[in-house]
Amino acid sequence: MNATVAILASALATFAVRLLPYYAAWLSRLPRFLAKSLRLLPIAALGPLIFPGVILDYPDRWWAGLGGIAIASLFAWRKNGMIIPILLSIAITWALLAL
Repeated sequence: MNATVAILASALATFAVRLLPYYAAWLSRLPRFLAKSLRLLPIAALGPLIFPGVILDYPDRWWAGLGGIAIASLFAWRKNGMIIPILLSIAITWALLAL
């Protein structure tokens, strides 16, 4: 029962945070730099979660994961997308691991 309450509370908190930008009028009056920083924060938070796994999952071929991240980063920086860089990172890492 306690686990269910914890899961439901976490889901509600996550939902509230994601719903806030749609109903908070003051967010549209933020300076451009701060607004862009807040939009990029979820992506930046994923870095510490993903990056260690890239190196530690294949310790003898750590360079394959870094290659995938490098290519995806460059493509995302130039094209401002997320889906293509993620798929590209998977493909490049897979190809480098297959070598």
